[in-house]
Amino acid sequence: AVATDAGMCSEIGRDILKKQGSAVDAAIASSFCIGVINMHSAGVGGGGFMLVYDKSSGVSETMDYREEAPSGASQDMFKNKSSLLGGLATGVPGEVKGLYEAYRKYGKLQWRELLQPSIDLASKGFPLPLPVYEAMVSGEEALRADPGLRQLLFNGDKLKRLGEKMTNPQLANTLEKIRDDPHSFYNGCLANDIVRDVKKAGGIITLKDLAAYSPKWKKALASDVGDLNMYTTPPPSSGAVITMILNILRGYNMTAADRSSDAQSALTYHRIIESFKYAYAWRAKLGDPDFSDAAYANINKVVENMTDPSFAERIRQRILDDKTFFNMDHYGQYYAGTGPEGTSHLSVLAPNGDAVSLTTTVNWRFGAKYRSPATGIIYNNQMDDFSTPGQPNGFGVAPSPSNYIRPGKRPMSSIRDSYYHGYSPSDECVSLYRGWVIGTRIATALALVVMNKLWFGRELNDAVSDPRVHNQMSNTTYETKEKQYTLPQAIRDGLIARGNQLKGYHGFAVVQAIEKRNTPGKSIYAQSDPRKYAWAAGL
Repeated sequence: AVATDAGMCSEIGRDILKKQGSAVDAAIASSFCIGVINMHSAGVGGGGFMLVYDKSSGVSETMDYREEAPSGASQDMFKNKSSLLGGLATGVPGEVKGLYEAYRKYGKLQWRELLQPSIDLASKGFPLPLPVYEAMVSGEEALRADPGLRQLLFNGDKLKRLGEKMTNPQLANTLEKIRDDPHSFYNGCLANDIVRDVKKAGGIITLKDLAAYSPKWKKALASDVGDLNMYTTPPPSSGAVITMILNILRGYNMTAADRSSDAQSALTYHRIIESFKYAYAWRAKLGDPDFSDAAYANINKVVENMTDPSFAERIRQRILDDKTFFNMDHYGQYYAGTGPEGTSHLSVLAPNGDAVSLTTTVNWRFGAKYRSPATGIIYNNQMDDFSTPGQPNGFGVAPSPSNYIRPGKRPMSSIRDSYYHGYSPSDECVSLYRGWVIGTRIATALALVVMNKLWFGRELNDAVSDPRVHNQMSNTTYETKEKQYTLPQAIRDGLIARGNQLKGYHGFAVVQAIEKRNTPGKSIYAQSDPRKYAWAAGL
């Protein structure tokens, strides 16, 4: 089965599995498709993370193909300058090389077979989907200012309509070049085009930067959370955050009874929100471990603490059931994090039991808000995920020293791909392959979905669609976009009575999940989050 946030891309991945392609093959084909259809979220101008589970060997490993700072970057380069718009905001893209390196290790079909469906979509067209249209409407002014984005998204002076046929012939041509020679993106004709595009937009990426870029295979971050075996992506991904949240809460031994009434649910959500605050205070200490030094926290030691059950239990004992705290120092030193909204996730489970969890991103919606009229590439603004000395974020929170810019460094990411193996309340053995998108709300969304399924006994569709809350050391936010995703008023009242300050929020993280039950028939269930109007596809 394949679950993505674009139904057509789920079907493309499913078709690859039907052709006896590997789980990685299906993930690659679906990822290229997402870059075409959900162009506001992902594409070859960005990067990402991949978690691969090999059933035959039992090995779980991750690939980091996140964007990195150009050789000319410095930690003060964004003082009094925008890190969101234009070429200076663009890090060296890792998408193409990352996907190709994964293919070289795990691919079965021909490389060209994985790209051709996306080439066809870009050249022949597809209906403009609602998530893209909503991103266009909310960012219309910035999109209108760029000639390349106007070429793609406007008819004359007006935005294209919802459901209107979308084509991107320039991107189709670029994907054909990648199909025929993936190295051309980093060492050939496409590399020259990319350097020209970024420089024209004010950026500093060079041909040497592209040629030097290399994805990083790493051992998955493994931990046990009670009966749950969890594998997730290590820094600069935020996989340790979800581990810490679940470890803090495991001491409550939560079951369906903890959600049996509004009053009990309010207490449960309060405890969950408190765990979010502690975990996000520690998230701020994370960064690229390849650039950890004596001047800042040792990132590997931070990860050890965040994944240590006894450390989490000591934190749990500090949680009070009748009140919250507004002094950040109560939860730990906290530094600013960023909140990207241009991200996409997919999950794949192959018939042989191999699995892939993959997240791809251009950071904010439509990345740095410029697109090449020649190549059709929309470029990332991943440099915004770094911290700049002396520049607090919008909440007035100080920047994180462990995440300052250095040449070749990769910024801290909210992304975390994961695989879980555990037992449901009915003692069914359940494997979950999950991922999630939309910035710093990612970890809290996944924590809630995992708890819904493995602790509260929800069916997979309910576990994914259940109302969510989020807190990262500020007000607690809850969904308001659609009524079915909004936390009931009685539960909100119970949170307010404990001192929680609540704020409605229009957009929340999106989770894609696949569940395998080791019961007679070995049933497989796949769920794409209905918040993004997508669907999963199975064999």
